[in-house]
Amino acid sequence: MICMIKFIFIHIIVLFAFLNVGRAQQIIVESFDNTSSVEARTHKRLDSNGTPCALIKVRSLLNGLQFKEAIGSVDNKTNEYWVYVPNRSETLTISSNKQNSFIIRFADYGEKFVSMNVTYVLSLSEKTNNLQLSFNSKSVPSDFQNGADAGNAEDQCNLGKCYYQGRGVAQNYYSALNWFRKSAEQNYAEALYYIGRSYYYGQGFPKPDYEQAVKWFEQAAKQNYADAQYQLGLCYEKGQGVKQDAKTARKWFEKAAKNGHAKASRKL
Repeated sequence: MICMIKFIFIHIIVLFAFLNVGRAQQIIVESFDNTSSVEARTHKRLDSNGTPCALIKVRSLLNGLQFKEAIGSVDNKTNEYWVYVPNRSETLTISSNKQNSFIIRFADYGEKFVSMNVTYVLSLSEKTNNLQLSFNSKSVPSDFQNGADAGNAEDQCNLGKCYYQGRGVAQNYYSALNWFRKSAEQNYAEALYYIGRSYYYGQGFPKPDYEQAVKWFEQAAKQNYADAQYQLGLCYEKGQGVKQDAKTARKWFEKAAKNGHAKASRKL
């Protein structure tokens, strides 16, 4: 009888452990941005070739995160990991003891790659059994849906960004564009910019369309939206969708820099 009880008890423990494994955490990207912070330069780290690294500050309430591309040790500060990665890295692979590794592609968040001596901020949240532990207070589709349905341009744009970036929902460029267009009908600058980005990278379209991208960037840039001004500068610098024109490119970089765009400042 005692042996039978022990047998049942052991199987209950095994079953409980199995169910817990099934409840692995889902890590969600809330945002990824470059900043004007100088830590990548003031706390410089070099790769094996002596090239300065980019610094990604990963803001998260999660413990035990590991980063495949990290150069040297990861500095674990309060709710923030300092991760140094090689110049021109295009991805960051994150894993933990509760989650299989997953890959963040910077191009999905507006950066083709990260650059040396530049500091970036990556905000993450955790979702387990439909409960989300978030570093930011408002960042998943449910937070924006009611406002978007009611016609609020900001919420429509933010909902589009959730679909665009795969925040709290499966990434879907077509759904993202649907919400960006609704917001853009109200001339919301950020939505105009994201439609331009979608054309520029061919996200939700068969291929990139630089001419269309420029048209949407221009609409957002006229509202002093710095990302659009910077992107216009790149288009003129590279001759994408417009005739190559260094003078006009510089004009847009100057406007973006005046509005606090760090990458535009480094173009001057």
